[in-house]
Amino acid sequence: MRTTVNLYLALLLTATAPNLYSQRSEPEIIVMNLDGSSIVQLTANDVPDEEPEWSPDGSRILFDSTRDGGAHDLYVMDADGSNVQRLTFGPAKEDHEAWSPDGSRIAYQYEFQGNTDVWLMEADGSNGVRLTDDPSRDGWPDWSRDGTTIYFSSNRDGNREIFSMRSDGSEQTQLTWSDRDNTDPAVSPDGEWIAFNSSRDGNSEIYIMRTDGSNQTRVTQNSFYDERPDWSPNGEWILFNSYRESSGLGLYVTRPDGTGEKRISPADRTQFRANWSPDGTRIVTTGRP
Repeated sequence: MRTTVNLYLALLLTATAPNLYSQRSEPEIIVMNLDGSSIVQLTANDVPDEEPEWSPDGSRILFDSTRDGGAHDLYVMDADGSNVQRLTFGPAKEDHEAWSPDGSRIAYQYEFQGNTDVWLMEADGSNGVRLTDDPSRDGWPDWSRDGTTIYFSSNRDGNREIFSMRSDGSEQTQLTWSDRDNTDPAVSPDGEWIAFNSSRDGNSEIYIMRTDGSNQTRVTQNSFYDERPDWSPNGEWILFNSYRESSGLGLYVTRPDGTGEKRISPADRTQFRANWSPDGTRIVTTGRP
């Protein structure tokens, strides 16, 4: 698989993706190859469909949407956009979702009546369980590779920091300490590193650290707003959003050591959070078709 992934990455870093988006419609979910080819729009609504994430086996895509009215709910569909199923119901806003490594459970952010916590449910939407119980804003969960630990962000000490906890909600431990926000943790494929965004140096940049919070290292080095990292399946690249003054919000890649940075989305169009397919050959993202 490494040869295939590296081939596509070479194409990704040299090709310019087609013009996918206008600025006059709601965000929709789109899948494309790393070289910008074989573009498929999976959703078509007059409301936002957002935060897509492939299931670990690549057969389904999890996302959140307001398509049924009210607050955001969680949905799942087949990888070709068919068989859309609603997973959550009720007045709460549920988003920032993450599959467990074996695809059996989903961690997500649950916001209701001014309070936000991390919840856990089965992949079919059943057995929702609250994991954090704090008056602060807890959210943006991601999983350890063995499924025993969930990483999340919380502003319980004033600004947002990265925490870890067992998948049953116990042993909540703070991993970052600064006077600026640290959020959106993403665990590397080998389970050794966490990529996250932090504004500790004045503006939001991509950082990495060990899963115990050690070796915190800045990856991106610019005056722009970088956020929402996601690792390539082989661990050699980090995909992220960045807002650049000349080209707006788009998708970029960088190596974990900060080299090789390049925009991979059209310079005149907006693309939001994106997620690598498990085989490393495609990206699912949200944009304006």
